[in-house]
Amino acid sequence: MEPCKNLTVVEGSPLSEKDTERAFAAAGVPVDAVIIFLNPLRASENPWARFIGPPRLLADSTTNVAHKLRAQQPLKGSKPRLVIMNALGVGESYGVTPYLARLMMNYSNVGKTYEDHSAVNDEIEGNCGDAVSWTLALAVGLTGNGVAPVNAFACDERGASMFITRESCARWMVDVASGDLGDQFSNKRVIVSN
Repeated sequence: MEPCKNLTVVEGSPLSEKDTERAFAAAGVPVDAVIIFLNPLRASENPWARFIGPPRLLADSTTNVAHKLRAQQPLKGSKPRLVIMNALGVGESYGVTPYLARLMMNYSNVGKTYEDHSAVNDEIEGNCGDAVSWTLALAVGLTGNGVAPVNAFACDERGASMFITRESCARWMVDVASGDLGDQFSNKRVIVSN
């Protein structure tokens, strides 16, 4: 596969402050948006598989990026955006999460993943401060590919469907990061579904 002309690949770990610094430096200009699509590691692709860590992959990677966005000289008149894929069931969204999903969170290996998602939810405001516009995309169950309309709900609002396609979720997050959806999702936790 041929790489995109305007794509610069920087190899490293999002847990490393040095690697995060190198990625930001590779842009050559202040970074105006970062999208985080990380997921904790398991022994296999099966969602019931044993969690193999690291335990704070999402939280510590998000912290590194947020601190780097805050430290850079911002573009005049705008805040950088940080959009993070998270999961339905963290924070206030727990109350509108289907009962079966709550059982899995509380009594299976899936719960270990939610510890990391919850840490991101708990720490996002402090890490971004007033200098970074952040959005947590609280995705429902991810399913195959394909683009479908995305429905967005407040973090404590009912009405979301059970699934969202990976491509739909990714495109919605890109639209938020690019500012194409304005500031309506800035500094918010948003449930997204198809």
